[in-house]
Amino acid sequence: MASFQTKRLAGRGRCALASRTFSPGEVVLEEDAWAVVLLPDQQGLRCDYSLTCLEKLLRCPSTGLCFASKEDQKAAADLYYKAELEVAAARSKVPGANVAGAAPWCWPSHLRLAWRVLQRGAKSREQPWLNLESHWDELSESQQCDMETSAARCLDVLAASLGILDLEEAAPEARQNFQAVADLGDVARLVAAMEVNAMTVTDEELREIALGLYIHAAVFNHDEEPNCIQSFVGRRVVIRTIREVFEGEELCLAYAEIGQLSRVRHGNLWKHFHFRAFKTPQVEKRDGILSCVLAAPDWQPVEHGVGWDPDQGVLEEGAAPDALAFLKEVHHCWSEAKWQKAWKEATAGPTFRLGAGHALRLALARELMDEAVSQEQWSEALAFAREVCSCHQLIYPSGWPVVSLGWARLAKLELYHGHFDATMRCCQEALSGAPYLWEDRPVAGEEVRQMLSQARLEAQAASWQGGYQALTGPKAWNI
Repeated sequence: MASFQTKRLAGRGRCALASRTFSPGEVVLEEDAWAVVLLPDQQGLRCDYSLTCLEKLLRCPSTGLCFASKEDQKAAADLYYKAELEVAAARSKVPGANVAGAAPWCWPSHLRLAWRVLQRGAKSREQPWLNLESHWDELSESQQCDMETSAARCLDVLAASLGILDLEEAAPEARQNFQAVADLGDVARLVAAMEVNAMTVTDEELREIALGLYIHAAVFNHDEEPNCIQSFVGRRVVIRTIREVFEGEELCLAYAEIGQLSRVRHGNLWKHFHFRAFKTPQVEKRDGILSCVLAAPDWQPVEHGVGWDPDQGVLEEGAAPDALAFLKEVHHCWSEAKWQKAWKEATAGPTFRLGAGHALRLALARELMDEAVSQEQWSEALAFAREVCSCHQLIYPSGWPVVSLGWARLAKLELYHGHFDATMRCCQEALSGAPYLWEDRPVAGEEVRQMLSQARLEAQAASWQGGYQALTGPKAWNI
């Protein structure tokens, strides 16, 4: 990689160090996935190969995999689809055999990804994953045993895909392909490595759609104040700098949501990636915003605030009991999808209110915005879109993609309501906040630029119309 060097540093493991100085927005790495699998809720909605979302897809009756076109189906066949068809054929011929118990397209996402990685490696007789960090020695004996069991399942299905359920009768080339990757310990470490190195692939709206293994991108470590950010164009990952990065500086990404309380994020980082993150002054500031609860009558912040997480709920550590009870009631309404009631209690309570950037307030605003859009309640959608953007500005650093995407959504609603000056301001914020974002999303970027042009023309027309009325109105005749 010409843009960075890979080195091991004490306490950091393998690191990507910048080979030169980078300006904000420069591409550090573009890489096609070694393997990708759609998440379960996206299967049947998107092409299994290109990840394109279409109403009509070509569906394979044997595997259930769907494709956008014959071209995508052929590309998938060369990479993994042909192997999975062989597995389906083997399952139909040998009912009750181990391979018939569960096919790889029915496995959990990380294991499905490990299988696709393995079968591609067998075909090419390569094992680039051997250099990936698996944290094998940090796993418990029980976890290692589970990984070895999963590895054995992968090897059983790999044998079926190569047509070598009986090694003695197998074709020499197929046998050699299998034996090139058939070490149970190595495959078990591959399964463990997927837990640590798989990247969550997102679409243009930053919705999670797939898991992918990117051999070179896996070198980039997490940092609480990352200097790079990743985006995805189909199966390809693009990593760009978000600020100036100097030669020799480590290139880092955010593995976890930074608009989340650090105690939650740090717990997940330790659980899934086996390293501990440390707070920075900026992280502490965000924590304060994300947990802020205001108390009457002066509406001052409650000491320590009250944290919240969509998975863990209300976080009780250090919280004042009465403020804690307030947030639990709001959370209960949120969990019951009573979002309107939750919003009223959260923002107009006589004793407590959520701070402007509280994590639960942001979650409610997003839910209510989406609900209003789905029901075509455009005035309500506009109000909550403004609330979302306001929260984003408080929580996220400048140049963060979710902020620019929020401005783009708000621009659509402002334009729909005929607020042309507001539309122009939102479009400008979207385009200038993270200009690199639109390079990887050309269609979405062009839509924002078209909204900006339309709003300018509409504002000019309104200005001319107003000037004409002023000259021809009743007062004009008194001149």
